[in-house]
Amino acid sequence: MKLPEYRSIEEKRPKFCYVKIDDEKTLTNHLNHLLADNPHCIFRGVREARYKLFTSVQREWITNGLGRHTTINQLVDSLIGDMRQNRVLNDYFASMNIVQTDFLYLSLLQHYSAPTPLLDFTHNHRVALYFATAGLTTVYTENDLDDYFSLYYIDLDKVGPELTRMDDFLNRGLDLGKELVEELGNRYPIDKSPFDSLDQYMKWKDNLYVVPLAFVDNPKFARAVTTPYTGQTLYWSNLNITAQEGCFLLYNREDIPLEEHLDNRMVWCLDIHKSLADYVRANYLSGITHDTLFPNITQMAQEAYTRFRERL
Repeated sequence: MKLPEYRSIEEKRPKFCYVKIDDEKTLTNHLNHLLADNPHCIFRGVREARYKLFTSVQREWITNGLGRHTTINQLVDSLIGDMRQNRVLNDYFASMNIVQTDFLYLSLLQHYSAPTPLLDFTHNHRVALYFATAGLTTVYTENDLDDYFSLYYIDLDKVGPELTRMDDFLNRGLDLGKELVEELGNRYPIDKSPFDSLDQYMKWKDNLYVVPLAFVDNPKFARAVTTPYTGQTLYWSNLNITAQEGCFLLYNREDIPLEEHLDNRMVWCLDIHKSLADYVRANYLSGITHDTLFPNITQMAQEAYTRFRERL
């Protein structure tokens, strides 16, 4: 089945706070005002304006007709289970005393090309513009949207209860669990371990799947999630999410794009004419390359040695 797409600007416009940009001045003015007045935005860049905001697992689900055979819940749980059984990954995380949770592996799956219910965003508009213009091609068709790429953004200061902050959600649950343990512990002997296992607390099928939409901040900015007694801490970082100043929206719907789940005032869309791609590259993407956003440790090590040789 073909993935649904927007057929015109008129069809897309009502789904967002929508702005169509056709010249350099309008683009510069909008971004300058945005960054000055809305400092807590997250951004997503998309090469084709006709694309709807589906997660990668939704795209696989719809285009391959997987609904005839399984559920998204089962698919994601299967992927996480396979990653958990990988001996090298298991030993690697254990060697650093990192608690292995479903969310740790879900983040890894997302950044290494597997289908997940996570939608990539970034705190850096320049990173989003890189992804929107990388490999950009112009195709002349009857669909006016084919002439545009898109920059989406959400102001975190203005969202309502539709968007759960994952770190707050998890910490509230841990706090309530601690209160329950202490209340029961005053009256009965109680084993605290089931209430203090981060791995059990973060199970996809039991806990994460029931959240319809959540914002998962970059680990650098998120509030720490730590169990009350054993002090286990949640980790979900990797080189790519760090380099890209990345964050996620966890979105658990089967066939509805993100914009149809949310109030149209929550997500802004700038559809930018593709003729402005070179202007964007020249004025916003200095220092941003594929290598800076997808770090290669082998390359880092080789460059360190090269710099040493150059200083001799």
